[in-house]
Amino acid sequence: MRKLSPSLFALSILFSSFNLQAEQANLQPKTNAPATEDAFTGKVIKNKVRVRLQPSYEGLVMGELNKGDYVLARGEADEFLAIQPPEKTRGYVFRTFVLDGIIEGNRVNVRTKPDTDAPVIAQLNSGDKIQGTISPQNNKWYEVKLPSSAKFYVAKDYVEKVGDGNMYPRQMKRQEEVYNLLSTTDGVVQSELQKPFNQINIEPIKANYKHIIYDFTDFPDAADKAKSALTAVEQVYAQKKLSYLEHSNKSSAELELKNQKLAEELNSHKRKVETLEEQLRANQTVVMNPAVKNNSRLPVNMAEWLPQEEKLFMEWSEKSGEDNPGAYYQEQKSNSTVIKGILESYSRPVKNKPGDYLLINTTTKLPIAYLYSTQINLKDLIGHEVEMRVTSRPNNNYAFPAYFVLSIE
Repeated sequence: MRKLSPSLFALSILFSSFNLQAEQANLQPKTNAPATEDAFTGKVIKNKVRVRLQPSYEGLVMGELNKGDYVLARGEADEFLAIQPPEKTRGYVFRTFVLDGIIEGNRVNVRTKPDTDAPVIAQLNSGDKIQGTISPQNNKWYEVKLPSSAKFYVAKDYVEKVGDGNMYPRQMKRQEEVYNLLSTTDGVVQSELQKPFNQINIEPIKANYKHIIYDFTDFPDAADKAKSALTAVEQVYAQKKLSYLEHSNKSSAELELKNQKLAEELNSHKRKVETLEEQLRANQTVVMNPAVKNNSRLPVNMAEWLPQEEKLFMEWSEKSGEDNPGAYYQEQKSNSTVIKGILESYSRPVKNKPGDYLLINTTTKLPIAYLYSTQINLKDLIGHEVEMRVTSRPNNNYAFPAYFVLSIE
């Protein structure tokens, strides 16, 4: 085997170490106007504001910021602000200079890519600790969190000062909070809207989106996304609601069975109903609609609700120890409320419907309540806008609240 002369051997060693020396010795490009250290929190006022590696309009573009983004300005250089790089920005260090997470060597370059030709972001010195992993792009390099000395640059004209340097970490924490909440809520929407309609609980979702919209106005991008998501959720929910109501209709055979059962209940309670009617006429304290006569026999649309009213009265009587229907309805009136809308008939053949009538919102033309009464003949008021005093009744898990009409106001 041919032996190298001492001079050639020395040249070989010198050449093999040249790349490492260059990687270690290259300095980050200098500027004519060094940055001053006077940190403050800035807010970007335009969209697509470029972030550069050097304080120059010819400087390498590292990314873009949008209106409403926050930056930590750590100094100035000519027409530019020196800013702290975004938290998720990563740099690359040649593995030869890293031992057990500690830098071995001075002026070790941190580059934008795992390549010796990539621009230098910052430099590290012997003893500096790093946090990083082997780069999946090139296993000769470490992908590391940028050191505190790293700086990027944005043009001054696109950033306004909004607070001191201590404001920036607070805003970053709020930013993380709002985007985590937005992401979590978006995930809940996907799973919640897959459920059957009667199991969907949309209120917590709406509350989260409204929390973002009204309480995180300092992050307009997140607020806009929450507004769009809320609108989309409400539209999907409304479609599911309509579909659910349409498919809740039962067959005519089921309606016939219900009518037969109702007739049996009416016959079995006939005597009690007659007694209740007499007591109501004797002790009635509720204001009646003068257009409805106090006949001894109620219309079918009113009489079919007497068993339910009797049941509610008997439950009240057991709890209160009183046996006076007048006192019962007086208590109902004291806990009543007044509602207003257009009265429409609700004659769909569905099971356990909570009323014979629907009250329609005069503005949106959408239903807002189910209604029935054994006191007022609501049939005479169909198609009219009415204001009525009502008391709550079970809605049997239907879409809207149900009420018993006490009087027409």
